[in-house]
Amino acid sequence: RGTLYEKLRERGKLQELLKSMQYSSGGAYNVDLINQNDMSYFGEINVGTPPQSFYVHFDTGSTTLWVNSVYCKSSACLNHDLFDPDKSSTYHSNGEPFSIHYGTGSVTGVIGYDTVKLGDLTVTDQKIGLSITEPGDHFARPLHEGIMGLAYMPDKQTIVDTMIKEGLLEEPVFAFYLSQNSEKGSEVIFGGTDPNHYTGEIHWVPVEENSHWKLVDHHMTGWCVNGCSAIVDTGTSLLVCPEEFADTLQHKLGAVVNDDGSYVFNCDDVNSLPTLTFVMNGAHLHLEPSYYVLSVRINYRFYSSHSSNDGEMPHWVLGDVFLRQFYSVFDQGNGRVGFATLA
Repeated sequence: RGTLYEKLRERGKLQELLKSMQYSSGGAYNVDLINQNDMSYFGEINVGTPPQSFYVHFDTGSTTLWVNSVYCKSSACLNHDLFDPDKSSTYHSNGEPFSIHYGTGSVTGVIGYDTVKLGDLTVTDQKIGLSITEPGDHFARPLHEGIMGLAYMPDKQTIVDTMIKEGLLEEPVFAFYLSQNSEKGSEVIFGGTDPNHYTGEIHWVPVEENSHWKLVDHHMTGWCVNGCSAIVDTGTSLLVCPEEFADTLQHKLGAVVNDDGSYVFNCDDVNSLPTLTFVMNGAHLHLEPSYYVLSVRINYRFYSSHSSNDGEMPHWVLGDVFLRQFYSVFDQGNGRVGFATLA
C-alpha cells in the first residue's frame, strides 16, 4: 500500500507538497547556526542526560561527531565547555580509540555512545567521540567545542545515519543556508528543506556513495573536459581550486600575486570582476565576485578566497565561499546534492 508520501512520490507530487510546507515539526527540524566571520558555521547541540551543551562545526567533509571532553588536557580545550561522561546517565563506551587528521588541526580520543539533541530533535545512542588530545591552536577558537561530521558514508554511523535508522526524519535529507558577511540567520534543517531560503527549482547532481559528497558529473566541459572530482564541503571555508588551474584562474580574474604568495585584487576593480560559472549536470551555477573575493580590506586590497591543492585528478572543494551563494540540499536517500537560488 505504501505511505502517503510514497504515493505522492510515485505520482511526482511529493516535491510540490514539500516545497509548499513550512518545516518546523513533523519530521523536519531547524537548527540555527552562528556565522563566525564567514570562516565557519557553528550550531548548538546537547549531549547526555541531563544535557550538556556544546557549539560544534557542522561539517559535510568528515564523518565523526566529537566534542571536547574532560579527558582533554590540550591547551585548545582550555576555556571551553567539556563533556563529562560521568555526569550522563545514558553514556556508555567500550573504550574504542579514534584519531582524525583534518586539513587544519587533528584530534584523538575515545568513542562512546549517548543521547544527542539538536533543537527539538533527539537522537538516542549516537556514536560520539570524546577528545583526549587536540594539538595546536586550531580548535582553541571561540565556539569551537567539537565537529559534527555529515559526510555521505553510511558505514561510519554519522548522526544523519542514526536519524534515518531511528525513523526521525520525514525525508532522508538535510539542507544548509549559509549567510554572508557574518549576518545572522544561517541554519541547517534535517528531514526536509526550508522554502523561506530558496526560490525556483533545485538543480541535482549525483554523488558517489561512501564519499565526502563527491560529485559525479558525466557532462565534462571546460577545464574538466578530461575529468574532475569535487566535494561539497561545509567544513572548508574557501573554494579550493586544483593547483594546475590556480594561476590561470587568478590571471583571468585579474588578481596579482602578493609578497606572501597570496592573490589580491585592487579594491576598485572588485565590482567589475567576471562571474565564475560552474556547469554541473547540465545546470549553470554562477558565482558572483562579491562571493569569491574576501570582503575584508588588508593593506587596501581584497584577497582572493580561492586556494589550491594537489591530486591525481583535478580536485575541487566547493566550500563555504561557493555554498553561500546557493541553498544546498544533501539528499542521502537518493545519493545527490542539490543547489537552488537563494530567496
